[in-house]
Amino acid sequence: MARVKYLDRDDLPEEYRKAFDDLVEQRGTPVGNIFRTMAHTPGLLRRFLALGGDLRNKTKIDPQLRELAILTVGRQAKADYEFTHHWNLALRAGVPREKLEQLDRYENAPVFTPQDRAVIEYAEEATRDMRVSDKTFDALRSFLDDERIVELVLEVAFYNMVVRFLEPLGVELEPGVKKQ
Repeated sequence: MARVKYLDRDDLPEEYRKAFDDLVEQRGTPVGNIFRTMAHTPGLLRRFLALGGDLRNKTKIDPQLRELAILTVGRQAKADYEFTHHWNLALRAGVPREKLEQLDRYENAPVFTPQDRAVIEYAEEATRDMRVSDKTFDALRSFLDDERIVELVLEVAFYNMVVRFLEPLGVELEPGVKKQ
């Protein structure tokens, strides 16, 4: 159960309502509960949307690897909201359903590439322990340049912030939203 009220567009000061309008226009869906919750701090919501948008749309890291990393953060945190939304985004990014269904067995499931495993392992270690082993980092270096490594680190760090926002506030999945 949500611990704070979900705000609607009309609850926002006039100068911040465009954030909700832009979300509806860009996504073609009603404003999600994460944003309706974050709207209690509309200036921070605006900055959150800008950074999140850049991380999702303006990086060079492979979108499938990005989504595997984000799903790993959601799985590790047991954040159903994050995991469900990014399950669907991962499918749209081209991640095969078989990979999604075997995420908890990524170490041995033949459907995962060495690159998939390296990204998932990195996201697990960074989420669980914050520190990452040299072995895990070296696995990333074997196929990612420094720019893409920094992008991956930022993705995982950002979505760790997201799950640490969602879970304490009890943000609920929107009605009708489920894994596709």
